Amino acid sequence: MAFIPTVDLAVHHQPRDMSDRVALGCTKALRFLADTFFAKRYGHRAIVLETVAAVPGMVGATITHLRCLRRMCDDRGWIRTLMEEAENERMHLMTFIEVAQPTVFERFVIMAVQWVFYLGFFGLYLVSPRTAHRLVGYFEEEAVISYTHYLEEIDQGRSVNGPAPVTVAQSVPP
Repeated sequence: MAFIPTVDLAVHHQPRDMSDRVALGCTKALRFLADTFFAKRYGHRAIVLETVAAVPGMVGATITHLRCLRRMCDDRGWIRTLMEEAENERMHLMTFIEVAQPTVFERFVIMAVQWVFYLGFFGLYLVSPRTAHRLVGYFEEEAVISYTHYLEEIDQGRSVNGPAPVTVAQSVPP
């Protein structure tokens, strides 16, 4: 059965101010780097996307935790929510690692990207949480586009449609 996209890839949050433009510019620059390095190797691209996608939840949880400690106030459940989002993205990463089997060099690139992005996103979140959140929104737009193209490649036979991997969560005994 062929995949029929039900997502309108033309839907896009138009930038409204400088904060939105900075977030969109960063997203497009990172997309250019991913396109240049991985081209149509969507499984490998997904690994980098998921590595980066796991960072905002962890950064948000860390900064919220520290702010609540300083202010001696309740977080209203945000720390746990953000940590669960980071964990969810990490599980996506573990799945795509099984699918794409990155080389040692690609694993090095992934680690470097993760550290650079973590430090940059942490700084951005401290300076402008709104821009950081908009950046995540634009990342999600790009992820939908990339994953839709990946599914099209599979449906057209240009990418392997292998069996679903057993993820870490499924392989760990209760």
